[in-house]
Amino acid sequence: MDFSQSYFELFELPQRFELDTDVLARRYRELQMHLHPDKHAAAGPQEQRLAVQYSAFVNGAFHTLKQPLPRALYLLNLAGWDKERVAAQPVAGDFLLQQMELREALERIHGLVNPEAGLEHLQDELAAGWSEHSGELSAAMADEDWNEAAAAVVKMQYLDKLRSEVTALENSLLDS
Repeated sequence: MDFSQSYFELFELPQRFELDTDVLARRYRELQMHLHPDKHAAAGPQEQRLAVQYSAFVNGAFHTLKQPLPRALYLLNLAGWDKERVAAQPVAGDFLLQQMELREALERIHGLVNPEAGLEHLQDELAAGWSEHSGELSAAMADEDWNEAAAAVVKMQYLDKLRSEVTALENSLLDS
């Protein structure tokens, strides 16, 4: 195994944002079947150590590629953009205003007669925003417009954080 290959090369996948996660999972299982340290238990110490390193590399690659945001950040990193550079991308004021409105809607959920309906509406808005910005990301990456790709990722990070807060609120409402 070559530790210098990209995660996409490791899993024999095209280097792009959209990918078939079923193919990713199948290839992951194939690699782990051959590389898992338990398969090398009878080997010498150096081979066992390499098996552990290879397995850790495959696990890290899989977990990065299976989640959209880590995958997007990894693609940007391959293009020479680190997390700090991505985070420094300016975000349009209308997007930030929309985020404030969504946060205010989230804060009002507790006061609603039907908080579940409010949460569902908020989740629908977040899903629509996610779809829009992941489409922007894909198009920007296809055009190798890294500034636009990074801006789309920043928007997706905002939405993902808010989606996590919506899920936490939903869980707390279910527990009460």
